[in-house]
Amino acid sequence: MASDSPVDLWAPVSFEALPRELVDAVDRCDWLAARGSLQSVMDGAVTDGVYGRSLLQLVMKLPLDVDPLLDRYRAVVSVDYGDWDTLRQCLASDVMGHAELVGMREILLAPLDHVELPDASLPHQVMLFSGYEYQFSQMLGRFRRWAKSMLKFQATDVVWARPDVPAGRHFRYRRLQDAVFLAVAEAQAGTLPTAAALSLEAQRLGDETEPMRRIAMDLEELVAIAMGDEDRLDFRFLQDLPKATGSSPLGTWQILNHEMPFLSLAGQDVFRLCVEITDRISVRFGSPRAQVLAASWRVASEMARDRYEPSHPELPALLAQAAQAGAGLRVLPQLLRGIATRKANDLALAEASARRSGQVWAQISALTWTAALNPTTRVVRWLSALLEATGWRRPSLVPADIAADAALGMASAGMRSAAIVEFASASGRPNVLLEVAMRHIEDTAAPLDARIAAVEALGTLGTARAHEVLARLGRRNDELARRARLVGERRRRGVVLSEREVEVVRLASEGLTNQLIAERLSLSPHTIARHLANARAKLGAANRAEAAAKLEEMQV
Repeated sequence: MASDSPVDLWAPVSFEALPRELVDAVDRCDWLAARGSLQSVMDGAVTDGVYGRSLLQLVMKLPLDVDPLLDRYRAVVSVDYGDWDTLRQCLASDVMGHAELVGMREILLAPLDHVELPDASLPHQVMLFSGYEYQFSQMLGRFRRWAKSMLKFQATDVVWARPDVPAGRHFRYRRLQDAVFLAVAEAQAGTLPTAAALSLEAQRLGDETEPMRRIAMDLEELVAIAMGDEDRLDFRFLQDLPKATGSSPLGTWQILNHEMPFLSLAGQDVFRLCVEITDRISVRFGSPRAQVLAASWRVASEMARDRYEPSHPELPALLAQAAQAGAGLRVLPQLLRGIATRKANDLALAEASARRSGQVWAQISALTWTAALNPTTRVVRWLSALLEATGWRRPSLVPADIAADAALGMASAGMRSAAIVEFASASGRPNVLLEVAMRHIEDTAAPLDARIAAVEALGTLGTARAHEVLARLGRRNDELARRARLVGERRRRGVVLSEREVEVVRLASEGLTNQLIAERLSLSPHTIARHLANARAKLGAANRAEAAAKLEEMQV
């Protein structure tokens, strides 16, 4: 991690990374040369790029009323920095893209109950406003539909007509941006496997130096954690942020808020730091909706730090503000109230609000708390179905003991699926995992894949009880017995491959390259390489072919 304290995104940065001819032109006030150089490195429609804040701060030094294009650059940067006084000056001169700038200002400064898009006469304006509005209002179901529609939308005529948009870079970047936006939309409001696949795809789109590629790498790792993976988070975005080429304040707010439900799973230090960054940006921008959202995450962070004690001093004030806000902004405060009161009615209200606004992550969190505290038939069925459909295994804002109790609640109510076994495994409570696995194994009506997942789970426990069960199962003559013998053999040989490592070695034995395996499993090639290296080391194999052969021997 680059720092344990929030970076000041308004602090001056160095211009060393910028093209020398651009910096020199600005220094000698050669605005014609500055204009020509800027047109080759800056996209006035998508301001965050490879030069980050260094380029934006240089643009802030440009004079007004000298050149219409320079005025346009100043105007868009003033939005990125929440510099409303400069934006007002730019709008007074009827700057290029006047309606877009006014609409953005309306969205960022809209009151809490704002629910409508700004007036727009052109299709590209509607698309621009929709993406921002749905994020600021936290209507994530709509954001997901918008992200899907962006795949079919291309304002080609506008790009060719706008002197502030370099066409080549813009068209390459759009595919990357669309993949990342749809990935975060799927992560929050859809399915995690789809989000993982889109994150992987995004890493090969656009230019190699685009920061959005590194954001896609972060998202892939965050999604993997939510799906139960133990991988460490590098969090490149936070490492890059203090640099002169780091993201703008508005861009930072967008990325961190997209990822916040996942950052809550990445450790308290990272979570707290990101909350503080978004809080500072929201206050500096003076955005009522951003401030309520930031306050909600701040309370969530502090409740998580205090192990979800039943009260928080700021929660009543937060709920009072949220009561005046739109439906999407009420979800997180309502969820926090349900966590604080432990009342089924409060958690049900949070779940219903999350469902209406499309916040699937919050739905699963509310249902997990409810299944742990009051596991009714409806709740456990709905939670089980969502886990299976979405891929979530570690719910946000849910401590391990609550997740374990929810897994036990589902299993006790007769729910059977591999998702429930994996959910119990991700909770990190061996006694609960043993109980859930046993209920699946002993239920002959349970799906075979769920029973096999339970056997595999027992192999990860390493307890005497798990060993006894595996030995007993191994004496039978069915598929479950074969898997139990395989798991038991791994343990006797001291070779304990994870389920993912086994899967990767099997695919490698079919002749698939790392890239093809990555595409098949919605992982990155470097993750596949790591799994193969780990499997080879455990098996004592010199290469992938030998690893496959040894794995086959273990399965006989």
